[in-house]
Amino acid sequence: MCSDAASRTHPAGGERDAASKKQKKKIRRRASASNGGGKAPEKPAPEEAPPSAEAQAEKLARELAWCVEQLELGLKTQTPNPKQKEQAIGAIRILRSERTPLPRKRQLMRSLFGDYRAQMEAEWRQALRALRTAAHSAHVQPVGEAARRKSGRICRSRPAWVAKTTPDTPNEEFRFNFF
Repeated sequence: MCSDAASRTHPAGGERDAASKKQKKKIRRRASASNGGGKAPEKPAPEEAPPSAEAQAEKLARELAWCVEQLELGLKTQTPNPKQKEQAIGAIRILRSERTPLPRKRQLMRSLFGDYRAQMEAEWRQALRALRTAAHSAHVQPVGEAARRKSGRICRSRPAWVAKTTPDTPNEEFRFNFF
């Protein structure tokens, strides 16, 4: 390959020479990888299928909703100074705007919340943990036969002669008497 590389180089050097060197490097890398020489070929990491446009739009909507919710929650629970309040209201307006480009929204979310995706994930895990704890503590267990026998309540049917008594009222239609 060395003799082949020397014949390809341009005598004047310059840009063509640099471009041809890069191309030769690529060819060498491919050849060594296919021959198994040198380093072991890198196996591509198993990638998930790229999310569809609909899934991406749904994810963005969740992210935007979370950021807006955090800003509104901050306005309600904290006592911001007028400058902070104005900044939060402006950020909410930008995030809700249909005309604001997506990169601008993402940039704003990152500047306000840092790694907002990690925060969302942590909040989601915390809520899930709380739900599991609540479900575990609210687990209903059937009452055993022995416990039922110990119960002091005895249910008996009423005799037929003890009927529900109804007040003696004439069979007139009921009306409110406001006047």
